[in-house]
Amino acid sequence: MTNFLFSEQSIKAIIFDCDGTLVDSEDAHLSAWRKAVENRGHVLTFEQCLLYTGKPATFIAKLIAEAIGHDNSEDILSEKRSHYRELHQQGLPPIQGTVEFLKRLAADKERLNLKLAVASAAPKDEILSNLRHLGIEEHFDIILSGQDDLKEYSDPEGVNKPKPYIYLHTAKLLNVLPSECVVIEDSTTGVLAGMAAGCITIAVPNEFTKMQDLSEASMKIENLSSFSVDHFLQTVSAAGKK
Repeated sequence: MTNFLFSEQSIKAIIFDCDGTLVDSEDAHLSAWRKAVENRGHVLTFEQCLLYTGKPATFIAKLIAEAIGHDNSEDILSEKRSHYRELHQQGLPPIQGTVEFLKRLAADKERLNLKLAVASAAPKDEILSNLRHLGIEEHFDIILSGQDDLKEYSDPEGVNKPKPYIYLHTAKLLNVLPSECVVIEDSTTGVLAGMAAGCITIAVPNEFTKMQDLSEASMKIENLSSFSVDHFLQTVSAAGKK
């Protein structure tokens, strides 16, 4: 018997980032960037990789092009994606604690009248492939890509994270308010997007993002593996009231 009365609180949806949150893809992404840079006679250091983690791929490509004096960022991005596809086809491992927690949420979503979604900056085909490989695609009501599903939004600075549009659009499609959503993110970029959208935003960093500035998040949790669903909802509800 739980002490948590879900009807008395306002969380109606949990929205997960994908890369670095559900799937352990950061190492594969960084290996692919390194390969593209090495083929142009340069070296991408681990420290540089950490600075790029969590940022949109087009933005990373521009930063790398400027850093190595290359005049075509699209060329770098195209090659990076080719290398990443090779690694991706082998199957990427889960962020185990978060995936296990997701499965507990999915088992309880009907009891709690919760909706579940993925909102990722990655291309849609990559997101779907990752979720299918992990066997969790069917748990989600909505799966959105910041690269492919935000055509109705216009912003001269771009519409992908750290802009809030993907979380605003996810809430709209779920028919809930952003303030009724909990966002689970691993990076500064994702945290800024979730907070700007008005969502309760929980930072769960991984090895590559644990040194990033996550101070804007509603709260930071090192690992979700120890949380029951009710304990999590109690904890984040309290964080959202601060």
